[in-house]
Amino acid sequence: MNFLFYVPQMAAYGGMERHVCTLAAALAEKGHLVRLLTTSNSLGPDLRRELAHPLISLRELPQPRGSAGALRKIIWLLAELRHNIARPWDVIYTNGQSALARLAWRAAGPGTRIVHHHHTAADAGEQATWSRSYRQVLVLADQLVGCSQATCAALDAATARTGAIFLPYLTTCPLRTDEIIERPPGPRLRFGFCGRLIPEKGIEVILDLAADPSLAELEWHIHGSGAAYPPASFAGRPRLHYHGAYQSGPDQAQALLALDALVLFSTHNEGMPLSLIEGMAAGLPWIATDRGGTRELALSPPDCLVLPGSSTPAEIRDGVRTLSARLRAGSTSRRRQRAGYDATFAPPVAAGRWLEYFHHIVHPGPSP
Repeated sequence: MNFLFYVPQMAAYGGMERHVCTLAAALAEKGHLVRLLTTSNSLGPDLRRELAHPLISLRELPQPRGSAGALRKIIWLLAELRHNIARPWDVIYTNGQSALARLAWRAAGPGTRIVHHHHTAADAGEQATWSRSYRQVLVLADQLVGCSQATCAALDAATARTGAIFLPYLTTCPLRTDEIIERPPGPRLRFGFCGRLIPEKGIEVILDLAADPSLAELEWHIHGSGAAYPPASFAGRPRLHYHGAYQSGPDQAQALLALDALVLFSTHNEGMPLSLIEGMAAGLPWIATDRGGTRELALSPPDCLVLPGSSTPAEIRDGVRTLSARLRAGSTSRRRQRAGYDATFAPPVAAGRWLEYFHHIVHPGPSP
C-alpha cells in the first residue's frame, strides 16, 4: 500500500513524533511505501534514524518548529502536493489539531481512505479552542482514530458522528523485558514526573508534596521542560531533583530505571498519557488522577492507583502514602506492570493493530 502522512509539527523528541516515525517504519518494514510531509524540520537524530528506510521519504518545510507562519506552510504544502497528487495513495494519514490537514487530502484519489488521528482529550475545554476549519476536519475525515476510549467518545459527541476508533500509541520501547527486574526500595523512595511542565499536569502539587515533612522518606524527580517552570522553580528544595528533558532513548531508559514510581496529578482531561505508558514499559507503579483516558491504563490494579479527578491536596497526599506503603510491603511488581504493557502497548502489538486497521479500511474483509 501507499501512505501519505501529513504531520503539522515535529519536535526534536516527543511522544507523537515517536508514534509517527515508528508507525512509518513499521509500515515500511512490511513493504509499504510512506511519504511523510511535515511543516517543520526539527526532528532529532534518533527519530530520523527511524525513518532511514528506502520505502520512506521525509519532506520537511525548511524552518524550525513554530517559526513558520500559516501562509508559508500553505504555500509549501501546496507545492509538495503538486508532486504527490499523481500517485495512487491508499491512505492519507493526518494528525494534530491543524486545519491544514484538509490541504493534504487534495492528493486523494477515488479509492483513497482519509484517516485523521486525534491524540489529545477532545474534552469540552479543548473543543472551545478548535477553529471552525478544524471541526470540519473531524466531521469530514473518512475515519477518526482517538488515542483512548475517552477521546473516541468525546470525538463522537463533538462531531455528531459515530465510530471513532481507539488505537494505541506506537512508540519505541527503551527497555527490553528482560531488563525489568524486581528490586527492594532504598532508604528513600524515588517518585518521578516525566512530561510537559505546565500547571495542568499538577506540578504545584508535586512542589507541595516535596516540601511536606510527613513525606520525608520520599525523593521527587522531575524530567521535562516548559516555559511555566524554568529550572529556578525547583531550586532550594532538598528532596526535589530537576533533571530537564531527556533527549534520547538511552537517556529515557536511565531516568525511568532510577525511579520507584511515577506520578501524574492532572487537573485537565488527558488523551492517553504517554508518560504513564512509558513508565509501565519500565515496570513502574504509578499514581494519577482520573482524567480522560488515564483509567484505561490501570491494567494491573495492584501496581496503579487512580485517584478521583477532583482530589484535594490532602487526598493526593494520602494516595501517595498508600502507594508508598505498597512499595515498602513488596506488593507491587515491576514485572507484572511490564507484562501489562507488553500485552497492549509493546511496539509489535501496537504496530500489528495499526497494520490490521489500515489493511481493513483499504481492503474490507478478512485480514490476510
